[in-house]
Amino acid sequence: MQYHFQPFFHNTAADHLTADSDRLDIPELSDGFDPSLLSLANGIEGSMIPYSYITERLPCGLYAVHIALTAVQDVEQLFLFTGRKLLRDIISLKKGDRYERTFYQSVAGIIPRYHEAYYPVENLFVTLCTPEPGAVRIEACYAEAANVSDGVTTVYLCGDSTVTDQSAEIPYLPGACYASWGQALPAFLDGRIAVENQAHCGLTTETFRQEGHMDIVKHFLRPGDFCLIQFGHNDQKLPHLRADREYPVNLRRYIEEVRNLRGIPVLVTSPGRNIWKEDGTYHELLAEHVQAVKDVAVSTNTPVIDLHEFSVRFYEKTGMERSCGYFHPGDYTHTNEYGACLLASCIAAGLGRIFPEVFHVTAGPSDFTPPENLWDLLDSQNNRAGSTEQKEQFDAMEKSTAALLKVLEEAVQAPSDE
Repeated sequence: MQYHFQPFFHNTAADHLTADSDRLDIPELSDGFDPSLLSLANGIEGSMIPYSYITERLPCGLYAVHIALTAVQDVEQLFLFTGRKLLRDIISLKKGDRYERTFYQSVAGIIPRYHEAYYPVENLFVTLCTPEPGAVRIEACYAEAANVSDGVTTVYLCGDSTVTDQSAEIPYLPGACYASWGQALPAFLDGRIAVENQAHCGLTTETFRQEGHMDIVKHFLRPGDFCLIQFGHNDQKLPHLRADREYPVNLRRYIEEVRNLRGIPVLVTSPGRNIWKEDGTYHELLAEHVQAVKDVAVSTNTPVIDLHEFSVRFYEKTGMERSCGYFHPGDYTHTNEYGACLLASCIAAGLGRIFPEVFHVTAGPSDFTPPENLWDLLDSQNNRAGSTEQKEQFDAMEKSTAALLKVLEEAVQAPSDE
């Protein structure tokens, strides 16, 4: 059966698409673009209005998404997303050029941010972003059911805000939005690979389980699927989740659960923050938790991708000021689209190196680097909602270096029996 896409307009979903159109106001159940957010790209040259397309309601599962485009004029840059803003490609086209690809997409349930209930995802999305509206014509866009027997492998992502599917503003600009390596990873993987992102902001190895997110992974994961696990930024803020206490215990439990389902666990070390000391040297804040991940990897014979080493070496080589271009304006932990692609390239390369028979790595977006002095061009206002919940406070803390350093110091100094 083919599921065809038709135009999707935020807050005006047709009744025949869903019996409860309010669900599509939740970014995790939609295309990942949130019109309620204040966009830092307003009035900025190169900002883009996303054009999204939606299928009719469909069951959870794996799908092959076929898309064919023709350029009706020259297109300098076109961002192609599927699902909730999963980056698939960044392309340029000359007038008359045809672009045709097939992508594999997981449609599973999720517990969205600011919600406690489980929601099944019921629609597929394709989104085009380009500074030249109307520059491309969609020749074909439809989805067909796929499954494991077709050779499709799903990669499940478990983690925090540096992994999660971040919502994007309208208008969209790659340097002005939040984005994670989890969202950019599909752009670097070719073949029959689907990425299912269950990571969420502010979570730890403890709360990811307590809130029910691991139960969702365990429900959908099938033998031969992969599960990438990356926590640490928030664990280190709590004394009982220090690197010498429950943090490695929790990691080992995740590994055991994935293996019991005949899945393949992969550990990922946390990406470094862009925080520096007064003397100009890099301020390493994650060393103990990074080492704990490596120790667990050795003791459990689990593959590990050292994203921390990769990111820190890059920031040290690039310098703090230039590295800011890879982060959301005013933020030293959460990346924008440029940083997401940078980190995703490391994850993809690691998967290709460790599992070359499964993962075929592409070069990804070429020459995708931020403009100089990006932060000077954009307002650094935090445009995300918040609450008094611990996970929301943890997420907000990453945007304040002073608050972050204070809580990390308190966690280290807390008595070991807390």
